[in-house]
Amino acid sequence: MKIFKILAVALVAMLGFTACNNEPEHIYDDHSKDIVGTWTCLTDNYAEALIIKADGSALSTGYDGVDYWENVAGNVVVENGIVTMTFEDNDNFKGHFDIVPGMAFSIYTDEGERYTYNYCKEDLTEEVVGRWVWVDSNGKGSENMGIQTFNENGTGLFTGGYEEIDYKLNEETTYKVVGDLLIQNVPNDNPPYMVRRLTYNANGSSYGAILTTYSPATNYTASWLRVKQSLNLAGKAYAYNTAYVTSAKGIDEDFSIMGHIFNIAKIKASDFDVMFGADLFLAEFPNSNTMKHRFHIDGQDTGFDAQIVIEENKVTIDMSVVNPALRKVDMYMFQDADDSQLHMYMPTASFINYFANMELYALILEGEINQTDEAAIAKVFADMEARVESINVSFVLKALK
Repeated sequence: MKIFKILAVALVAMLGFTACNNEPEHIYDDHSKDIVGTWTCLTDNYAEALIIKADGSALSTGYDGVDYWENVAGNVVVENGIVTMTFEDNDNFKGHFDIVPGMAFSIYTDEGERYTYNYCKEDLTEEVVGRWVWVDSNGKGSENMGIQTFNENGTGLFTGGYEEIDYKLNEETTYKVVGDLLIQNVPNDNPPYMVRRLTYNANGSSYGAILTTYSPATNYTASWLRVKQSLNLAGKAYAYNTAYVTSAKGIDEDFSIMGHIFNIAKIKASDFDVMFGADLFLAEFPNSNTMKHRFHIDGQDTGFDAQIVIEENKVTIDMSVVNPALRKVDMYMFQDADDSQLHMYMPTASFINYFANMELYALILEGEINQTDEAAIAKVFADMEARVESINVSFVLKALK
């Protein structure tokens, strides 16, 4: 966005001459060719993408915080430094015009109404198709994370949570990309549309392509890593690297999991570093049907093999095969382009079952609970459910060489 801001300042400076009736001669040049292409305008309360053809015909798609419009036909004419825009929906504009060809143009009125449009050299519609993962620490004690899928037909799915929204699980969305503008419809949100500017880099990181989104409404930039839409786990092994936590709500009380103290009301991502860090937690997949857990309990290496069922990115871990007292756990896993990272994503129900399983496994191993004591086993799960109102955790693991 730096170039955008610089251009805006430059355009304002140029337009200052107009106010002094000392207009530069270039504003009266013939700009009919210069305006051809895709142009996008994005502010905290207005978004529009304009596709202008050589004959001056145009299509407008946008959102103003209240109304959304798509492919509204119109016409754009620039003469003697004046732009006239007329559209089928009668949302027309006439005012002054200035341009830096191939970069940006500005339209404005004497009353102070102004819009600046960036030139889009390419349309990113095809580049966004696929699945993307985003995790980010905001430095304030909470975490942001999300999984976004963009399908070719303009539909999508979003899973995740961050400060501005509650956690969502596979929420259906629709979207449209015009140039570098992403307009996304989330029906259950208020407002129902979210507009962001896109930047795409096919080699944005050592892990693969990066899609960067910027929202002026929140002044927030997020970097999304492209991940596979199906898993390739067989023969892979991963070690814990870091964790992200969001939407953590629960009872303010300390409790123990495998000898480590947690408190849902105060939980931080770093709490898992103590439990899983320094290669204390390994996930190995000798084949596509088995996941080997390796971890420490009271300083002792231990673990177990569990059966898994993979459906695209959903993985069901059947721990009851290890011990009938343990429950099945559904979670979501994602690998980057070269399988060097594995994201394990747990919504609330997954967290409760997974960590109640781990606590119960440790208690049985240490002889604190008899694995045939149904009442004691049920209490472990009931206690975990009572502690946790909501929580979403993403573990990031790195491939072992």
